[in-house]
Amino acid sequence: MTLPHRVTTGYVARHIPPESRIGTDVALLDIAQDFALTHLHRNGLFDLAVFKGGTALRKLYAGGAGRFSTDIDLALADPAGDRDTVADLAAGLLDGIELGPFNFSAEQRRGRWMIAVRSEFGDVPMPLKLDVGPPCWLKPEVRPFVATPIQTRYDFELPGLPAMRLEENLAEKVARLNRMAAARDASDLVWVATTPPHSGSDRALIRKLATLKVWVDVNGLDGHWRRTDGAAPLDVGSWMRTGRTWDDESIGLLAHPPPPIAQLEADLVRLWAHLGELDDSEVQLGRALEGDRAAVVAAITALPGAALTPEVLWAR
Repeated sequence: MTLPHRVTTGYVARHIPPESRIGTDVALLDIAQDFALTHLHRNGLFDLAVFKGGTALRKLYAGGAGRFSTDIDLALADPAGDRDTVADLAAGLLDGIELGPFNFSAEQRRGRWMIAVRSEFGDVPMPLKLDVGPPCWLKPEVRPFVATPIQTRYDFELPGLPAMRLEENLAEKVARLNRMAAARDASDLVWVATTPPHSGSDRALIRKLATLKVWVDVNGLDGHWRRTDGAAPLDVGSWMRTGRTWDDESIGLLAHPPPPIAQLEADLVRLWAHLGELDDSEVQLGRALEGDRAAVVAAITALPGAALTPEVLWAR
């Protein structure tokens, strides 16, 4: 299957922000993601999966104002589905395919699919990582791509994609910050908090979701949500402070201008201080005690717009 286009070397160069450390390879990967996502949608993959993570934030919320992201992160659309099966299907749809100026090939490394991208403008040294995670807790919403200038060179229509709700996407980033200081997550949180209308997202819901996701990271939940290495009870004070050791290896290559780490963490603390304002139930759940499993299931199914039933969460 081909996707018609009028992308040229000059337009690829224009996709790189002026005076940026971002190189042609990152710009090419970003464009290739548009072709890959369109192909996956046309072949029914998004009947089985939901778009999430940093690439979803860029494509469906931020557009050119967002940081670049190298992964395609998905969630199961159906709790009865199997993550590995959907990941294998997605990789199979991309393996050996030519889409516009791009050629894709899939290789599994340590249980994770890596999609190599080659193009008529040059090969991309970094692979596109493909992951399929557990189902969303909130009902997804279909969102269009945010328009960018490069898309005027596509002679095909970008689809609307089912996406994890913004509040849940951000809550997953907060939960990850509880166990590791990833600058990309801090950058996304600061961008959302300073960018209307997304800055008006439901902060209390994000805090509730993040508290619950921390509990699940520590304890696991049914067959979908596995215990996460390095997970610990919620400790807002440990990361809502300055002076952390940040994993900023890629942030300068993916964001423009790359944020000074000291400024990024200061903005994070200032803009998300409300995450420390836990109510009594959140304080209890944040302790991540195994004995609170029933309360966690009840809280997840009582969320506004909840997508899951108690039967799903109690399944083994």
